[in-house]
Amino acid sequence: MQKFIRTALLCVFLHVGAFSSAQVTLLDQTLLTEASFNTFTPVSVTGTQGWYFNALYGALCSGYTGGQSYENEDWFVGPAVNLSQTDNVKLTFSHTRGNASVLQVGVAQGWYKVFATASYTGNPTTTTWVELTGFDQNVPAAWQYISSGALTIPEAAKSSQSRIAFRYQSSATQSATWEIKNVRIVGEPQSTNTAAGSFKITNWNTEWLGCTQFGPTDENLQLANVAEAMLAMNSDIYCLQEVSNNASSPTLSALLSLMGTAQWDGRIMPNSTDDCDQRQAIIFKKSRVQFVGSVQLSSGNAAQGNSYYYNWSSGRYPSVYNVNLVAGTTLVPLTLVNIHAKAEDGSAMAYTRRLGGSEGLKTILDGANYNTKNVVLVGDFNDYLIGTTSNTCNCSDSPFKNFIDDANDYDGITKNHFDVEVTWEDRPIIEHFVISNELFDHFVAGSVTQELAVSQSIPSFNWTTSNHLPVSATFQFAVLDTQGFDQTKDTWTVYPNPVRDVLRFEPDGTNAAAVYDLMGRKMSTSTANANAIEVSHLPAGVYLLRMGDRQAKFVKQ
Repeated sequence: MQKFIRTALLCVFLHVGAFSSAQVTLLDQTLLTEASFNTFTPVSVTGTQGWYFNALYGALCSGYTGGQSYENEDWFVGPAVNLSQTDNVKLTFSHTRGNASVLQVGVAQGWYKVFATASYTGNPTTTTWVELTGFDQNVPAAWQYISSGALTIPEAAKSSQSRIAFRYQSSATQSATWEIKNVRIVGEPQSTNTAAGSFKITNWNTEWLGCTQFGPTDENLQLANVAEAMLAMNSDIYCLQEVSNNASSPTLSALLSLMGTAQWDGRIMPNSTDDCDQRQAIIFKKSRVQFVGSVQLSSGNAAQGNSYYYNWSSGRYPSVYNVNLVAGTTLVPLTLVNIHAKAEDGSAMAYTRRLGGSEGLKTILDGANYNTKNVVLVGDFNDYLIGTTSNTCNCSDSPFKNFIDDANDYDGITKNHFDVEVTWEDRPIIEHFVISNELFDHFVAGSVTQELAVSQSIPSFNWTTSNHLPVSATFQFAVLDTQGFDQTKDTWTVYPNPVRDVLRFEPDGTNAAAVYDLMGRKMSTSTANANAIEVSHLPAGVYLLRMGDRQAKFVKQ
């Protein structure tokens, strides 16, 4: 994404196109009434001209006045719209330019642009905008309206507070008038999209990320490469190992900044570490994952003659992250147990410590706190799930055999996968997923993959980024049906519509009124007073009012 701070004026219009029945309208403003125009906010950055209202033409902006042109940058910023659980989001509008002598002025220079953002700062010059591509600016004749085309609003601009904006520019020597009307945003609720319940989780040892002593020597390049790789993989959750985080090297915040804090969040335990402390972290997509809480499994049973502390690399304990997966209108609780087992150092004791750590951990996960949860045990196991990397322990079994043998309760879904970078032998991977039986039916068979293509797209990946390949797996969950919300079923009249504060309706014998968004989520419940309810607290958008078996659609400005 790029921050746009040049002078411009922005206008929006709606083209009424043919959209599939699965799509819902999230914003619909003609801009042909003052009330509709006022749902947008004009912001002048440069010049004294600005966006203004006209009942025939909608929103207009021009840098021409008093017989001459002036330099201008003007924005027309839309209201907040919740796009966080909507797919295939499209913006359309109608627009034109004039007069004939200046019809093409500024087109090549990018004077008329459309943007979207997931996080509006209140100032268009400090907001990180995503330019919407594919905007049709080929107006054939002055004042002839054309459609913008269906402009896709990308994931990077989607949040519960998304906004669109139109930017107009002119110079001191040239200017044209830009007119916009009929602005519309439509999308497909995730609850009606089969992809809504599909979640990709990636496991990755990022090799001393944030450590200034070990690993890749160029820390800034490594961070940039890791961010680039994660954005390319487009997973919903990343479980990372070998991450440091301290005041002088705030790895987590730096990584999130590179990826985009409006879309991504993360956690690490403990939050502050010494430089080169190896910790486990998660990075997750805000629109798809809700963070609930975290804990380190720092207390457990001694095993194989060693303390629990010593078996977990002298205190590199498993980190538990409890999250909710947002599957349409359904929340699916998930427990991620992120581990980094004792590394193979050529000694028999290294194997013994991995074995002891596995035994202590399984006792915890078999216990009452975890044995009914959706558990994903993930991380750098530093060993195979079948057989072992160790050649000094006089053994042939995996130290994690206790999980593999308990096939009724656990499945090592990566146990039969081999390292794609090693072509001269079948060498199993050491980065694994082990899932609890609650997730057996949700794992998508055949979805486990090493992300080789990502590594090949980054120069000298093994030296500048990590000597481990990310490993991903996909899970599918059901989504809540919203068939009860037939958007064509308006059974009685509500007014004013659009509405700002108080919605009124014809008399009804039912007092309890409920307002839903178009994804079936209840937004409020109230008792109707004098055939009216207060809706001023609702964000701008389209809603359904239900009372008993009666339903009506309304637009909140």
